[in-house]
Amino acid sequence: MFTLHPFQEQIITDLSQGYLQGHRRQVCALATGGGKTVVAAHLGHRAASKGRKMLFIVDRIELCGQAAETFNDMGLSVGILRGDATSYTQADEIIVASIQTIRSRSAPDWMDFAIIDECHILHSEHIRLMEAWSDKAFIGLSATPLRKGLGKHFTNLVRGPSIRELTEQGFLVKVRAYAPQADAILSALDGVSCGTTTAGYDYKDAELGAAMNRKELVGDIVRTWQEKGEDRPTLCFAVNIAHSKSIRDDFIAAGVNAAHLDAYTDATERREIIDGFKAGAIKLLTSVNVLGIGFNVPDASCLILARPTLSEALHIQQCGRGIRTAPGKEDCILLDHSGNCLKHGLPHHFIVPDLDQGDKPDPAKKKRKEKSPFVACKECGAVMDPDEVTCPQCGLDRPVSGTRIAYREGKLVEFGSAGAGGQDAGEDPATFYRMAMGYVLAHGKNPGRAYHLTQARHPGARVPWSWRNLPPLDPTPEVARWIKNRNLHDLIRWQNRRGAA
Repeated sequence: MFTLHPFQEQIITDLSQGYLQGHRRQVCALATGGGKTVVAAHLGHRAASKGRKMLFIVDRIELCGQAAETFNDMGLSVGILRGDATSYTQADEIIVASIQTIRSRSAPDWMDFAIIDECHILHSEHIRLMEAWSDKAFIGLSATPLRKGLGKHFTNLVRGPSIRELTEQGFLVKVRAYAPQADAILSALDGVSCGTTTAGYDYKDAELGAAMNRKELVGDIVRTWQEKGEDRPTLCFAVNIAHSKSIRDDFIAAGVNAAHLDAYTDATERREIIDGFKAGAIKLLTSVNVLGIGFNVPDASCLILARPTLSEALHIQQCGRGIRTAPGKEDCILLDHSGNCLKHGLPHHFIVPDLDQGDKPDPAKKKRKEKSPFVACKECGAVMDPDEVTCPQCGLDRPVSGTRIAYREGKLVEFGSAGAGGQDAGEDPATFYRMAMGYVLAHGKNPGRAYHLTQARHPGARVPWSWRNLPPLDPTPEVARWIKNRNLHDLIRWQNRRGAA
């Protein structure tokens, strides 16, 4: 049996308390990588020890095997209700079923309770089953329980730790994100209409595909990956099949071994492609929807977001494919060619809200949400948090409107003043020069670099030649961080100029 982490034990305790309080319809919100299936397996094991049987309902037929394998590994007797592969008996402790097969064949009525996996994708058949089994308990599992009206069908929400908390505890990896050509993406989306889709209210697929499958946008995806993807195992989320194949073809033309997957890919070919990706023979997989939910290859450490979406749930689900831990994996790079990070934020910004009751939205609240606080650095494209003024990747300050105030190590410095270069307003240029000299010498760089760093840190300050005779100083952590970012910033600018030439 898998050993539960303390937060997983707490989730099970909270669900039990909810049941004792009379809640027969509960949602368990747990981030990708938090072990939703493991929690479900323990619930099934504890139920089996009391002679009770669990129905585990998945949204897609291909997910049945993954869940059944986990339950089998815990020593449970597992049956399958899945199309032609259906095989179960009344002696089974758990039956894993696809909602599509339940719709066509119904579910065995001797089950004692049910778990709905990915409950934010709530089918009418789910609702019909809950109504038919009104005396039985249902638990919905989701990393993103944002579906409109979900609170009409479930009465209690149990929250697990957030993505930020799981990242800080080492259960997920950190994210670095870039949003290149953000302005071009927004321009491309002008005129694309919206409506009800499988992802909720979102861009209409046909119009979105025509807007995004443009040569200059697809080509930029390849160039950006070559510059920032660091040759990592990469998953790409495209708009439609034609868009996905265009991306694949451009990568192959650039000498990168890439492959495309869609819902029509033969099962044998799909296994071969995924096995090739796991083995490193295929560097990039591009797809439509297939990679978004239930695709369990944690080795992927770079994601290309090429499908703009208004659905925060879809955005977080896609990001979830890259934030799982794996041996040797330190972080995940998001290359956002969709504007989704600017609209919805990075994964660690996501907080599970209360269940939606299906009420009419507050127009003022909707307007506030549409006004994204996230921005892309104008120099390197890195996505910046709302409270960041200096880009964490290249060290360049971004313009700030209104009061034009920048934050510096807990101090407020007027943006554009003597402190705008990033220094403490009271910092002595000579002291900084000595710390810069200490830094460059420790890193084996040309001592002349200290002069240029001081000019950048203290615009307009006089840096006399005689300062070279001053004894170097060890830089403070803040100064060392600033120099590191400035060096990266200057390197990127040099590479851009060389590429333009």
